Amino acid sequence: MRLFIILLLSISIYAQDSLYFFPQDAKIAKDDIEKLIKSSKHSIDIAMYNFGDKKLATLLDKAQKRGVSVKIFYDKKDVDFKNIDAKTLKRKLHTKIAIFDKKIVVFGSPNWTKKSFKDNYEVLYITDDKKLLAMFNKFFQTLD
Repeated sequence: MRLFIILLLSISIYAQDSLYFFPQDAKIAKDDIEKLIKSSKHSIDIAMYNFGDKKLATLLDKAQKRGVSVKIFYDKKDVDFKNIDAKTLKRKLHTKIAIFDKKIVVFGSPNWTKKSFKDNYEVLYITDDKKLLAMFNKFFQTLD
């Protein structure tokens, strides 16, 4: 029984399921996204309709410089991505998804713009749910 409780506690420590409602949770959500960018070891895959947040773009550039593979698909951007594989697609891209090390997915309604994190009503979800991750990773592969 004791081993079961320890196992259950260790699983919940590493499980991540966070739901944010903007504007009230926007700062916390952005801080968590920044932490995910900074802690990524292998890959960051982003499919974002509109990308305009300069701080997040700078953090992604730093991640790329430290050896993290950063791939960004976008429809509209207001920032320059330096040394990052970033491109538009043939079809309209209206998703707002980021996958970190193929293990954590961030998705919801906000674009990564200053306005989204400051003024808008938005909903954002961060999870490490394996079933959702498999679906999002598969979806991202179809974007190439």
